[in-house]
Amino acid sequence: MKSFFGSLAAVLAFAVSAAIAQKPPPDAAPVTAAPPRALRYRFVPERSSVTFEVPTTFRVVRGKTIAWQGEVEVEPSTPGTMNGALRIRADSLETGNARRDLDARDKVLEASKFPEIVFHAKSYKGDLSHFDAGTTVTAEIAGDLKIHGVSQPIQTSVECAILPDHVFVAGAVPVFWKSFGVRDMSRWYMRIKEPMLVVFRLWAVPE
Repeated sequence: MKSFFGSLAAVLAFAVSAAIAQKPPPDAAPVTAAPPRALRYRFVPERSSVTFEVPTTFRVVRGKTIAWQGEVEVEPSTPGTMNGALRIRADSLETGNARRDLDARDKVLEASKFPEIVFHAKSYKGDLSHFDAGTTVTAEIAGDLKIHGVSQPIQTSVECAILPDHVFVAGAVPVFWKSFGVRDMSRWYMRIKEPMLVVFRLWAVPE
């Protein structure tokens, strides 16, 4: 076992030193570029999906929500900055088990006290200079996720397909739910594990 960890450490050290040594050329293109025009979109829940997967001792519990809304704005004058929000009703999470859903709503999320789960997008890294119909853009999005009254920084990679009348945004993000101070409903015979994976496929229309 010691030799395994020793070998792993050596590999990691080599990878880090190689990454440091491989500096980009001075004329490398910038990581972030603004769009050619202001982008303002509203998400359409009826054509989108927001699902989640929670690992447990025996299986993965899968669920969804359809009670949410959101929008996003990006201005060409402020590259790297965005203003977006995704607001989910905390009492709307469904896993197909009524008793489990009731516990999640009342004991874990305490939805009567904290009625919304909110992701606020603040920044992006990616080239949006060719944000036009027929193209696909990949970007890193960073912001704050608020659950149970507690905000934590979070980031994820998204793929955005631009079509003539709408945009389709897809991605997934791991959420370490214990950091939000929610109740752990694990039992001696079954543990609820981290992270929870949130998967989103969002249809957005221009405003």
